[in-house]
Amino acid sequence: MSPSEPWFGGKSVIVTGAGSGIGRAAARRFAQEGARVCVADLQSTAAQSVAREIVASGGDAFAITADVAQEADNLEMVNETVQRYGALDAVFLNAGFGGWAMNPLEGDLAEFDRIMAINLRGCYLGVRSAMRVMASGGAIVVTASAGGLVGVRSNPAYAASKHAVVGLVRSFAPTLAERGVRINALCPGGVRTPMVGIATEDLDVAPDALPMVRYGERAHPAHMAEVALFLASSRSAGVNGAAMLADGAQTSVLAPPTALRTST
Repeated sequence: MSPSEPWFGGKSVIVTGAGSGIGRAAARRFAQEGARVCVADLQSTAAQSVAREIVASGGDAFAITADVAQEADNLEMVNETVQRYGALDAVFLNAGFGGWAMNPLEGDLAEFDRIMAINLRGCYLGVRSAMRVMASGGAIVVTASAGGLVGVRSNPAYAASKHAVVGLVRSFAPTLAERGVRINALCPGGVRTPMVGIATEDLDVAPDALPMVRYGERAHPAHMAEVALFLASSRSAGVNGAAMLADGAQTSVLAPPTALRTST
């Protein structure tokens, strides 16, 4: 592939949680790189809006409403993609749910179950559904979190779900590799997304001109989209079963408890 050729020319890609945030940025970038995109999201209006944006920009996309915690929805988005495009070449399992900060001793069990259903069960079902049709040479990327590599005191259920996602990706990797398919986890740190209550705007810059994420600042969804595209592309052919940390050095140093910082 020459530098001038699109990374995903003629390939078909599913992006879940594509109605906003990292998913929306990735769906748009996959399309810019020549992919035909299934824009999947629980919010039907949001998915349709992103698909229309892609088509209006000259790309090829369709929207589908999907609850990733439901096996039937996962199978439907995979089957619809193959029916429309003839194959499934890459999947970005990005849909997730953060929940709210909770006391681990008094937290709402329904909230815990919802976090696990979307983040962990959704990942498992997404991989299993994709592998029914994905041929050798395919790639799966799953959004985990920096909180899947370290603890999150304010939201242990979320951290546990993302630790499990990383474990699932690493455990899947050898089996999928036997079929010629790679799987990797993307582990963002703080990102400006609606999931954390931050409305985002598109960065009007070329991918190779994205600004550095300064230490202590949140990344933009576009930063994560570029990592996802790399992991889904043949340019990362040597990367498999990895947990790719993209947190702007957020977890690179020991941050002492407040009591230690203020003691003399």
